[in-house]
Amino acid sequence: MRKTFQKWLFVFIASAFALTFAFSFLIQTRQARDNALTLIRLKIADARRQLTTMEDNLRRVTELTSTMALGKARALARLVELSPAMLSSPDDLESTRLLLDVDELHVSDARGILIASIPRAYEGYDMAGAAQSAAFLPALTDPAFALVQDPQPKGIDHQLFQYAGVARRDAPGIVQIGYHPRRLLEAAKLADIRGIAAGFRIGNHGSIMICRGHEVLSYSWSEFGLSELMAAGLNRPALLRKSSFDVTVGGIDYLGVAQEHHGYRIIGILPKNEMYISRNAVIGVLVVVNVLLFIVVFVLVSILVQRIVIDGIYEVNSSLELITRGDLEVKVDVENSNEFKALSEGINSTVAALKNAIRETAARIDAELKFAQAIQVSGLPDPSPDFPDHPQFSLGAVMHTAREVGGDFYDYQVIDADHVCFLVADVSGKGIPAALFMMTSKTLLHNLAASGLSAAEVFTVGNRQICENNEAGMFVTAWMGILELSSGRLECVNAGHNPPLLKRRQGGYDYLRIRPGLVLGGMNNVNYRSHQIVLTPGDRLVLYTDGVTEAQNSAGQLWGEESLVQALQAITPENAPFSQILAGIKAAIDAFADGAQQADDITMLTLEYHGAAAEAAAEVVLAATVENVQALQEFVGARLAGLNASVKVQNQVQVAAEEIFVNIARYAYAAGAGEATVAFWPEPGPPARVVLQFRDRGVPYNPLARPEPDVTLPAEERPVGGLGIYLVKKSMDAVDYQYLDGQNVLTVSKNL
Repeated sequence: MRKTFQKWLFVFIASAFALTFAFSFLIQTRQARDNALTLIRLKIADARRQLTTMEDNLRRVTELTSTMALGKARALARLVELSPAMLSSPDDLESTRLLLDVDELHVSDARGILIASIPRAYEGYDMAGAAQSAAFLPALTDPAFALVQDPQPKGIDHQLFQYAGVARRDAPGIVQIGYHPRRLLEAAKLADIRGIAAGFRIGNHGSIMICRGHEVLSYSWSEFGLSELMAAGLNRPALLRKSSFDVTVGGIDYLGVAQEHHGYRIIGILPKNEMYISRNAVIGVLVVVNVLLFIVVFVLVSILVQRIVIDGIYEVNSSLELITRGDLEVKVDVENSNEFKALSEGINSTVAALKNAIRETAARIDAELKFAQAIQVSGLPDPSPDFPDHPQFSLGAVMHTAREVGGDFYDYQVIDADHVCFLVADVSGKGIPAALFMMTSKTLLHNLAASGLSAAEVFTVGNRQICENNEAGMFVTAWMGILELSSGRLECVNAGHNPPLLKRRQGGYDYLRIRPGLVLGGMNNVNYRSHQIVLTPGDRLVLYTDGVTEAQNSAGQLWGEESLVQALQAITPENAPFSQILAGIKAAIDAFADGAQQADDITMLTLEYHGAAAEAAAEVVLAATVENVQALQEFVGARLAGLNASVKVQNQVQVAAEEIFVNIARYAYAAGAGEATVAFWPEPGPPARVVLQFRDRGVPYNPLARPEPDVTLPAEERPVGGLGIYLVKKSMDAVDYQYLDGQNVLTVSKNL
């Protein structure tokens, strides 16, 4: 860098010496003109700055006045909201006016009629009576309305006044303050440009003139009158098209420059006889001075730049490179000059302030996030609730956020005496935005479910409302179920969420896979479809978010769905408390993660159905053969004997059980024999009834989809088959078929 600098320094100084020696007169002549133009432009720049300063001062005073006025209007609105009684107290109004330091204050009702005013003479005035006051009428319908008017004559007495107003906070209406804009008027007087030019002189006899269009607003010549200036053409806008111009005023030649500034034209001129005063004196000594200057400047500049600038720049850049890489402990210590010393201290102070700001910001964010976490947790229902009035079910939940706040949530509520709603959901994203979106979505879905809508309707309406206010483009995956406690019938709907796990009382955990719909918030006007299954006493559901199955270890491997099933099956005993089940899953995830940081929120909810009478169903497993019909009838008859059932009801139940079992024995298994599980349980209702459920792992077959036989035909003309299930449907009060977990599940019930 040093050699390059010296080389170019020598080239520039030598060239300057040669050119000065050869063309000194020409250069000095041009320099004199350039200096004159520079001087004129500097004076014009001073005038422009003066104009800008005056305009800025006027604008700042206007903005400050408007801000203060709007603040006072809002303060008055707040005072009215806190103490509406002051509207009927002239003394309180006068005290408030003095406190706010305004000349007038007014409060209107919802019609725009002033109901409280200082002065009191304005009470009863209709704000729509004049254009000035009517400008505030939108505040009657817009709570966010705020307006500060420019000073203008009042509609009542035409006195110059300024008003500011906002909408009332306590009720529809207008809150308005008014004052004499004395400070603004004084600033406007100070900003009058007509007196600017008098303060600027260029050289001994040059000066400034300010025009707008052809109008001369300000000029400072005492030697000439306005008519002479206009006769010379100084008021012509065409001067702006020239970088400089020559003009003769009163027989004297001038050099001039015109510039435009915010709609004004500023013209500066300097007599030409003042331009060349120094030129002749400079020419005589120019050669000697240039030689000496060449030697001295070259040597001194080379030494000084190397020692004071170049070395210091290298050292500062070296330290700055470390700082920009993130090492905030580096200190810059360059003291080649006072400037570098100040620069070093400034950089060190900036780095220290940056470190303090980082620490303070981190502490503040931690405190705010902890507070946000407390708010979020308080918005979720009890994770270990007790339902003494509803022994038909029990549930438990847990949520572990990846950060202080998260986007997962769970919810449940008893809708009425026979229905409970529960769900688990996951909002896209993490942190504060996801937490806010989560609270909004949870409240919306909770309220819709409480209104009595079906699960599909809750998601359909909720999705529409989420899309309408989803400027952030976020979405929610959710799984909701509404359980009918008396029958075990579960209506469920899936909005792009993970499938829950279902454990039958006599079986293991299997995924309950129903066709999912689109995520909530993804697209408007989506109609969701619900699915129905029947839970029997002892059945259990486990709902979760993807933070469970997508938990990662340090190698980036996912825990997976199969690991979740294995973790659940490993928990003993099977009827372990929900807290133990959920804690067992979390412990299994933590063991798999092996210290890796939790990447996503983990939320789980488990529900167990105990049955309408809060008792387990009786079951029997029979070989699916016609010979076991007798054993089936003995099983059903023994249970019916302990109930208050009529002979007719007992016969209908026995006949239905026989028809269903015979169909399973004959058609369920294509080759060889299989088994059929028959469950029986009573439900107290109302209405009181008995429920029979048949489960087999034969060929999937829905008997309810078979067309009903035409019983009007003679027996010999009717096709074979279908009559048995027809009799079942006619004799039973409810018949339901599901294919779950690889089983045909046919459930019938009969009211006692």
